Amino acid sequence: MAKTTNKTVEMAELNLTAQAESAKQSASAKMHEYREHLKTITNGLMENAKQAGRTQYTRNQLLRECYNLVDVELNTFEGWKEKGAQVRKGQHAYLFWGAPIEKGEQRFCPVRFLFAKEQVHLAE
Repeated sequence: MAKTTNKTVEMAELNLTAQAESAKQSASAKMHEYREHLKTITNGLMENAKQAGRTQYTRNQLLRECYNLVDVELNTFEGWKEKGAQVRKGQHAYLFWGAPIEKGEQRFCPVRFLFAKEQVHLAE
C-alpha cells in the first residue's frame, strides 16, 4: 500500500509541476502579446507625432493622450492598494511602458498596468 501511495503522490507532484509550467508559459505568452500590442500602438503614435513635429513627447505621454488621461492620476493595482483604494471590479488596466530594466547585456522596458483614479473606490 505504501508503494501505491508514494507513486500516487509522485504522480500528483508531477501533474502539479506540469500545470505550473503550463501556467507560466501561458502567462509568458500573454505578456508577449501585451508587449506586441503596446509596440504596435506606440510605434503608430510616435510616427504620427513625428509627422506633426511633436518629437518632444515620450511614448507614455502619447499613450496618456491616446487614452485621454492627460491630467488623471494613475497608479498600479498595488499602488492604489497602498493608498487604501480598491480597484473596482471589472476594470481593465491601461498599458504603459515601465522604466528600462537591464538583465545582463539585454535592456528592455516592461509593460506596466496602470489604473486611473476614476477606476478605484477611494477610502474615506
